[in-house]
This record gives sequence, structure tokens and C-alpha cells, in this order.
Amino acid sequence: MSVQRLVSVWGRLLLTALALTGCGGATDEAPPPDPELVAALVPLHLADARAEATGESRDSLRAAAYAHARRATGLDSAALAARLDAVAGRPAEAAVLFQSLQDSLALLRP
Repeated sequence: MSVQRLVSVWGRLLLTALALTGCGGATDEAPPPDPELVAALVPLHLADARAEATGESRDSLRAAAYAHARRATGLDSAALAARLDAVAGRPAEAAVLFQSLQDSLALLRP
């Protein structure tokens, strides 16, 4: 095979690969997580961790966390539950939400 023909074949393969990757349709990637949902879940997770670490009443800590989440995001417990139910049916989106929540909690560590 001549060098010119080899370059021509590789050039066509490269152009085909670029065209296929550039013209891709829908992907299976999850959309970015809902920032309000993450902001509402952070205080709830912190409340659970505090209750476990200190022995304080989980119910009172969660009530305070829900109140904080509602003030910060406008989501009441019913709206929060509805959003979580919606995400639960979409595993890829749930994984992205979980990772974002973990990242947000990690930023709070001393």
C-alpha cells in the first residue's frame, strides 16, 4: 500500500470519527443536579450525622434542618420528597445528585 493511499485511508477514518463524535445525538449523561435539592439535603445529612455522633434527638435536629432547608431553598418537606421521588426513578441522575451531595459535604469538613 502506498504512503499516499495510507494517508488517505487514515484521513477518512479520522474525519469519520470526528463527524460521529461531533454529531452525536442524545446521550445517556445525566443532567446536572438540582442545586436547590442539594442545598436542602446537606443540612438533613448534617443533622443525621450530629444525632449519631452526639446522641441528640434525631427528630428535633431534623426538624431544625427542614426549617433551615425551607428558608434556604423554599422547598417544604412535601416538595423535597416529590423531587427525591422523581430523581429515584432516574439512576444516572441520582448518582450525579449523590456525588454532588458528597462534594458539598466534603467542602464543609475542617
